[in-house]
Amino acid sequence: MKYTELYSHDGLSYFKEVEIKPAEKEALGFYSQPYTIRDIVFRESDANDCFDWHAAPRAQYIVYLSGEVEIQASGGETKLFTAGDILLANDTQGKGHITKVLKKSMAVILRK
Repeated sequence: MKYTELYSHDGLSYFKEVEIKPAEKEALGFYSQPYTIRDIVFRESDANDCFDWHAAPRAQYIVYLSGEVEIQASGGETKLFTAGDILLANDTQGKGHITKVLKKSMAVILRK
């Protein structure tokens, strides 16, 4: 398993892939080490919603349940997120990123 982290460096945002290493095998499969979160919220976005340049308000995992969301990092790269993708929005400083909803989207947000 993996997730994509959006992080800040020198005032700009960049993407990197992070592997989730399984820690142990249990009855329903391999489990990672626990991740600590503060709370959980659910988000539904309409197609064509757009949030211009912004930094993440806090580190938060976004688990996409449906739709298509395009994120442009200020470092230049653009990535498409669809159902099943996980993003750690961790670019809490600097110019940040642009978020565009291409198809109506539902997501679970786990805030650190």
